[in-house]
Amino acid sequence: MNAQLLNPFARDTPERVESTLDNAYANCLAYSSKKGLFPGSYLAVGRTDGFVTVWDVETRNVLRWFGGHVKTVTSVSWSPYNRYLATSSLDWNVHILDLAQGRIVRSLRFDAPVVQVLFAPDTSCRMVVLLDSREAVLVSVSTNEPTRVPLAVSGNATAACFTPSGTHLFLGTNKGCVIILDAVSGTVQGEPVPIGGSSVRQLAFDASGRHLGANLNDRTLRTFSVSETRGEPTPYALTQRFKFQDLVGRTPWSGISFSADSEYVMGGAAQDTGHHIYLWDRDAGVLVKILEGPREPLISAQWHPVQPQIASIAASGDIYLWKTKWTEIWSAYAPGFEELEENVEYEEPEDEFDLVGAHCLLQEDENELSRKKQDEEEAIVNVFSTGPASDAWVLRSMQPYVPPTRRSIWAPRLGGDTEDVSMEDDDDQFTFFLAPLLEPADASERNV
Repeated sequence: MNAQLLNPFARDTPERVESTLDNAYANCLAYSSKKGLFPGSYLAVGRTDGFVTVWDVETRNVLRWFGGHVKTVTSVSWSPYNRYLATSSLDWNVHILDLAQGRIVRSLRFDAPVVQVLFAPDTSCRMVVLLDSREAVLVSVSTNEPTRVPLAVSGNATAACFTPSGTHLFLGTNKGCVIILDAVSGTVQGEPVPIGGSSVRQLAFDASGRHLGANLNDRTLRTFSVSETRGEPTPYALTQRFKFQDLVGRTPWSGISFSADSEYVMGGAAQDTGHHIYLWDRDAGVLVKILEGPREPLISAQWHPVQPQIASIAASGDIYLWKTKWTEIWSAYAPGFEELEENVEYEEPEDEFDLVGAHCLLQEDENELSRKKQDEEEAIVNVFSTGPASDAWVLRSMQPYVPPTRRSIWAPRLGGDTEDVSMEDDDDQFTFFLAPLLEPADASERNV
């Protein structure tokens, strides 16, 4: 849509359900990362039947099907540049999917059902895994043999979230505290920070990393301002800003996230009688809007990384996409353009399009333009006016374009020869595209 036709004073929050992904059988979802080539253009969905699907948000088509799990998928997480997709399930397994190759390149098995897996925001070779036994494990896949570091909060971890910089890891506990750890070594930094009196269900940072949202088991959503401390054992200080709750209905919450510009806080209401999403102003702490959807419970919701769009999951497994209804300003084409509410019959005057006195001048201008155009077509072009082209230049122009490969510490080359552990930054979408693929994966890949 032309940006000049949009109202600059329109509120950048979703307003209504724009479309529905039927028969998705969804249990969890995640938009593609903001750092990737197409931020938020793909939606990864973990299904109740153990499959994982990747949807194109614009065309509403399924691009990829992945098997491998035999029970419900509990979480999905994109790598920083959207090359890999990590999935966890109640079958005790974590799979790493390579979207370029379209297959599972790494499988990790744990001692309990896995409830959450999360890629670090700065590398695709490190992730955190939360188990149903409330144990947390920091996994590194930078070598052929993945290393697992059990974190010191085993038995208490209920939620996890990396800082946007990827330097630290925040773990929520069942005692209402947040423990800050080093994201590389897994060592605890300072003392636990109390944020409430009940178990922490979910933690979420905004894009800047200066605000933290927490969903607690006491049916409250809390926002905190995050500031770095210097010379202190605890690297961050948390200051509570607002506490959101439904005092009348005592509504439990099933999701919390920030808008792309961090101006709003979203909370999904887990009501049995409705599919409602609450939006608050982050600075003022006031309720801005309640989005009312179909009459079925909400399971999870997430805000788009760059657009005012929300994806929510209903109890039936369908996915609802909430968008903003844009108001087009057609008067931007011309100052005298008049917008009409309804069709009006227009009566054309007889002399409206008559050319009086200027017919001859117009005819001369047309003849001059046609003569110049004919002269340009008949002109002889000298291709060697700047000298003949060298043979090297001709051969180089005929070679196919090969995109450059960056080398850094982002991601290892997963799969292939077991001796090749070169740290090649292949976690990007510059060398591949997700073409539509409507049929499921091969049976051989399902049993990996």
